[in-house]
Amino acid sequence: MLFQNKSKAALNHIDQQMSALYSEKRFSQTLSILNDLGRKLIGSDRCSFWCVDSKTGTNWTVEAHNVEKIVIPQGSGLVGYAIDHNETLIVNKPYKDERFNSEVDKETGYKTKSILVMPVTNSKNQVIGAYQAVNKLHGKFKQSDVKSLMLPAVMMGKILELQMLYNSAVEDQLTGLKNRRGFYDFYEAYIASNDSEKHCVIMCDIDFFKKFNDTYGHNAGDAVLRHVANIFNSNIRVDDGVFRWGGEEFIFLLPHTDIDTAAELAEKLRKSIEDSVCRFEDLELRVTMSFGVHTISPELNVEENVKAADEKLYSAKENGRNQVQK
Repeated sequence: MLFQNKSKAALNHIDQQMSALYSEKRFSQTLSILNDLGRKLIGSDRCSFWCVDSKTGTNWTVEAHNVEKIVIPQGSGLVGYAIDHNETLIVNKPYKDERFNSEVDKETGYKTKSILVMPVTNSKNQVIGAYQAVNKLHGKFKQSDVKSLMLPAVMMGKILELQMLYNSAVEDQLTGLKNRRGFYDFYEAYIASNDSEKHCVIMCDIDFFKKFNDTYGHNAGDAVLRHVANIFNSNIRVDDGVFRWGGEEFIFLLPHTDIDTAAELAEKLRKSIEDSVCRFEDLELRVTMSFGVHTISPELNVEENVKAADEKLYSAKENGRNQVQK
């Protein structure tokens, strides 16, 4: 009877989440639904889905319960070990396991008591991420929990693979960000098709970029472009779009975001860049950027909305650079 009740509850969870998935189009919300399904199926406190980022040498959470984006070096912690060795791990006493990275607990204030990590592979059997469950609510993690997690883990892996394939098709080769084609695709899919919500666009460029090329050469300029692109990728939400517009100009599309939230993100990016150092050969290059923030108007077309953001950027530059104008 107990087994039948658990099976019935699991089927109910699957049915509810599949119904929610049917009408969901957003990448992050789709993963959130599947992540929540995994948590319910095995009775864990939290679950998280990790992505392998070979360009930056990190693993980071695409989706996680109750925490902001976590970024760790590749090979770090139990997640890193599971990814590197393509091995499912069940660890019910993580603090006694030398592979466990307690720094994440220190940063988040969370106490990890048990962990289950499953590597996720693509169609070529290459590990592209990992699904992690934390803190079994009743008892310890078991092999039966691994079987229960297979459905959401496989589905999230397939969704991530499709997203990665699309990203590679619209990628700017120098920075790894999406290019203009990616921008227009994103705009049509997430902005123009949902004009009842508030969305924002941020236009930004590197202050006095020409001096890097003129003084240190174009390879130094390329290093600066990659440097700011890495900072952008480390600070945006999974549903946000960041694109190389051309030269030293970049543009962000922020769905479901008001002007104040967008300006806060722009200021966070501005400060992160100002405080950072771009290392090129034996040089330490200092970079600043100017930002223009605009609320997208459904009454304007895409070019007109971009122009409005560009005018805010021009104002930031005219008023001294290294600032945000909204």
